[in-house]
Amino acid sequence: MVDEVFPSQGRQQVAQAMRRRLVITLAAAVVLIGGGWITLWAAGGSPAVAPAPHAPAALAASRRTSNELLETTKGLQVTQQQAVDQLQVVQDQLVAQRAETERLAQQIAALTEKLDALQLSVANIPVPATHAAGPPPKSH
Repeated sequence: MVDEVFPSQGRQQVAQAMRRRLVITLAAAVVLIGGGWITLWAAGGSPAVAPAPHAPAALAASRRTSNELLETTKGLQVTQQQAVDQLQVVQDQLVAQRAETERLAQQIAALTEKLDALQLSVANIPVPATHAAGPPPKSH
């Protein structure tokens, strides 16, 4: 009876959905952070693209772009950390929910046993015999 109330298949589906969300979140975070680092590296790390000495405006623009990329990368890191924190909260809630479900399943099993015992005791109560004769004779 407990299996009818809490099917294990449903719990497995919930766990699989949580795993899929975790993988998607982490993959997105890795792609975003990786893209930011590659962009930073490409914009500021190549000596072959060094600005000419007569182009101070280009150097200033390059520095602004680098600073913007750094800020964007920091923002992505903050977003990634927030996603990880939220995922941890959801996982903690899932563990608590599973514990509560298990506790309730045990309570249902105990109540079912008590109900079965009660039904058995009621079934074993003897039925009083009734007389087929009419009412008792009246005395005069």
